[in-house]
Amino acid sequence: MVPSSAIEAIRRFSATELSAFVTENVSSLLEDEALAIIDNAHCTAAVCGVLARNQRLTAFYSVRLRLVQHRATPLTHAVKLVHYLHWPDLLRVSVDVTVPPQVRRAIDTQLLARLSKLALGEKIAAAKRCSAALIKVLLFDPDPNVFASLLINQLVREEDLLLLAGSESASAEKLRLLAADQKWSSRYAIRRALVVNPSTPRAVAASQLRFLSRRDLRTIHDDPATSIYLRRCIERNEPALFPRAAERID
Repeated sequence: MVPSSAIEAIRRFSATELSAFVTENVSSLLEDEALAIIDNAHCTAAVCGVLARNQRLTAFYSVRLRLVQHRATPLTHAVKLVHYLHWPDLLRVSVDVTVPPQVRRAIDTQLLARLSKLALGEKIAAAKRCSAALIKVLLFDPDPNVFASLLINQLVREEDLLLLAGSESASAEKLRLLAADQKWSSRYAIRRALVVNPSTPRAVAASQLRFLSRRDLRTIHDDPATSIYLRRCIERNEPALFPRAAERID
């Protein structure tokens, strides 16, 4: 263990001192020293490259992780080291905007490759804070609990949810969850998609009708795919549009 005072001294080295220290000691650096070098404000791409090429140093998990996170690490090294990180760290770094986009894309590739091996609980946890690449896949996970977690993910966009809401594979439970969500259920496009999707529970679909424009109501009413129940609900809500409608609602 290197004394804490020595570690702090490494973190405060000037650019010249840091470069000289790495050159002279790279073959004998300890884990704490390597991490202190990476923490130094003057740690350059050249310094990161020296550390990344040293197999003895990259055998330390903490060094691998910090090199992947460091913006100065040459991309070829950072992308290679991504393969040797654990799932929780990959997930966290994938949404870290300080990490270069090329590295985050490599991380997404790793995450997607490992996704099928996750237990349900791990998927639910991942859905709460995963990147856009995983969001698009987890949207269609069959378990509604995964979708419920996605709804609180800050990176989920309206277009992602519309992709799900407009899909034939969307389950009634997922559509019910979407309709009940305080953040997303008030979006007009979401309301319309819920009404149009035949898998939406009919009470949920009917509850959205009063928020739609007359033009959309007319279009939905005239669509042969619209259920008789929803047509009658539209006729009841907007009788002026359908003066001849007389059939009862089922």
